[in-house]
Amino acid sequence: MRHLSSLHLIAGALATVLATGCQLTGGSGPVSKSLATCRQLSQQGIAAAERGQMARAEKLLSQAVLTYPLDPESRRNYADVLWQQGTPKEAIEQMKEAARLADEDATIRVRLAEMYLATGQIDLARANANLAIDLDPKLPTAWAIRGDLARTQGDLDRALADYHHVLGYIPNDRRITLEIAEIYRHKNRPDRALATLQSLADSYPPGEEPPRVSHLLGNTLVALGRYDEGIENLAAAINRTGPTPELLCSLGEAELLAGRPAAAAAQVRQALALKPQHKPARQLLQRIELASRPVQGLN
Repeated sequence: MRHLSSLHLIAGALATVLATGCQLTGGSGPVSKSLATCRQLSQQGIAAAERGQMARAEKLLSQAVLTYPLDPESRRNYADVLWQQGTPKEAIEQMKEAARLADEDATIRVRLAEMYLATGQIDLARANANLAIDLDPKLPTAWAIRGDLARTQGDLDRALADYHHVLGYIPNDRRITLEIAEIYRHKNRPDRALATLQSLADSYPPGEEPPRVSHLLGNTLVALGRYDEGIENLAAAINRTGPTPELLCSLGEAELLAGRPAAAAAQVRQALALKPQHKPARQLLQRIELASRPVQGLN
């Protein structure tokens, strides 16, 4: 799961704290017994989450928060487990409290922004993303979540600028690179999309590019008129994931543009066999039939 790696890092930090006599990070002396107990419970909860024992993790982290309500890390971890357990409202409340307790921690604000975005609370997501950037302008995840927000709202220029900020700190971030390529495609800049996608594809061993990369690369090559190369990449995506209506429609579109309506029709019919009401497939089939009529009339 996405946040278990961060839980693992926090677990290591807690283990260090506990092993060194439960010192406060500011060096102000031994922590209280309740805080020490809280951290032990939190560490146990993180370990349970990493083992996939989510119900046990939730119980342990709940106890940690009850034992010492002022510890922001325990609340953050509890929030993440609640989120994974499918209780977003409760998770957000815990993350809000963690943010209040650690009001200079930009990473908590980023996670809160992610939660708000996932639940459609756009204004609150934006406010927390902006606050995270104010707190730490060099935090890549803060720029990434603000880019995600902008893209969700259709502000592609803002999203592109924020995503490029991310690459300024993490040049090889694959997710962000793919997001940038998709934006270039939406902005009808296939040349920039192709350059971005080729760089992304080169970061994987040959033949191990994710299907989404091959799909977008295929569509981009088709947009540039390089039909056979596009078809090759689309077929590779299908070979890796199996046929889907979306991939089959992309392949059918490429075959049609390459002047092979019969091959295009075969792909679209396969898409409709998988999903008879797939609207793009039905529309593409109508276009193929129209394109075939003059040829049929000459026979």
